[in-house]
Amino acid sequence: MARNDNVFALMPIEVEFQKEKAAGLRRTGEKLDQALAALAGAEQALLSARGPERTARLGRYRELRKEAERVRWGLMVQREACGLRGGDLELERAYPLPPLIRE
Repeated sequence: MARNDNVFALMPIEVEFQKEKAAGLRRTGEKLDQALAALAGAEQALLSARGPERTARLGRYRELRKEAERVRWGLMVQREACGLRGGDLELERAYPLPPLIRE
């Protein structure tokens, strides 16, 4: 009977762990949303630019795309660390990256 008491005594700690995992996933998802929004803005700016300005904006676009890709990868890793396996394709659909622009 004492063993069952120990298991139940740990339940509140487990609940806190689960809450923190969920909060961490939410924060990373929000960071990815922000990165993708910045990338979309940079893409629009790039499409309207010409000449040397376009070259500068292309560099910025590539930086932001690389950052969004890094954050999405981090979310995949974090999900796996939380025991959520096999959702890579779902994440790629939910958080699509625009194509890499080469010019």
